[in-house]
Amino acid sequence: MFEAVAGVKFGFILCGIIWAVTLGFAAGNYACSLVHRLPRGRLLLDKKPYCGHCGTPLEVRDLFPVVSAVMLRHKCRYCHTPFPVSHTWTEVLVGLLFVFAFLEYSFNDQFLLIVCIGIFLITLAAIEANENMIMGKIVLCVVVFGMLYRTLQDHTIFDFFLGALYGLFLSALVWRKDIKPLGHIYTLPTPMMLSAVGGLCVGSKDILTFFVLFGVFYSIDWVVRKLFHAQRGPLITVAFGLAVMIPVMYPNYSALFHALPK
Repeated sequence: MFEAVAGVKFGFILCGIIWAVTLGFAAGNYACSLVHRLPRGRLLLDKKPYCGHCGTPLEVRDLFPVVSAVMLRHKCRYCHTPFPVSHTWTEVLVGLLFVFAFLEYSFNDQFLLIVCIGIFLITLAAIEANENMIMGKIVLCVVVFGMLYRTLQDHTIFDFFLGALYGLFLSALVWRKDIKPLGHIYTLPTPMMLSAVGGLCVGSKDILTFFVLFGVFYSIDWVVRKLFHAQRGPLITVAFGLAVMIPVMYPNYSALFHALPK
């Protein structure tokens, strides 16, 4: 783990971390615009940043990632209406994503593709948390960057097709009763579609690791919500995102199982 910075002077590592945090917070701040605008059918650049409640354009002092939200106690400066805490978490998580990706790969092609996949996975989860919906546009972005990443890793376009096929087949064994006929075609349940996307991102070799992580994280979320009597059920996109990112960011993760004593 963190092989990219092994043997590198601490000063250079620290500079890289600061740069990664800066880029990550900026990307997370932009992701918050996606979280608010896309479910409402708004274009990303049709209007300067604004309060989602009163519509007042935000000033520069309102737009510092994490810092502005904490200083304002997650309330609009102008109408004092609370805004979702998930916006701050989105910025923090994207910042951490950039840091871990830098420590593992430094700044290169893999870093770029991994953070792009992670940004859209975090955005997908934030939209489900706020709007209780899973946006196909964001899933499509994950598909595109997942295909690019797998092609870079495997030097072939075959493996991501095979991973998606395995993901679809294995998920059909679990959710086959939820497949519904619609005229001459069949509609697939959301877990099946996400499983196919997950298989595409992690590839055929790590498809079982993906399914194990998917089930573990979903179960943990379910248990925690039961213990705290949450009003809503588990967020499937959270478990899905974690199950994708761990094998993608640490492709040797599944090799740990082979290292265990027999």
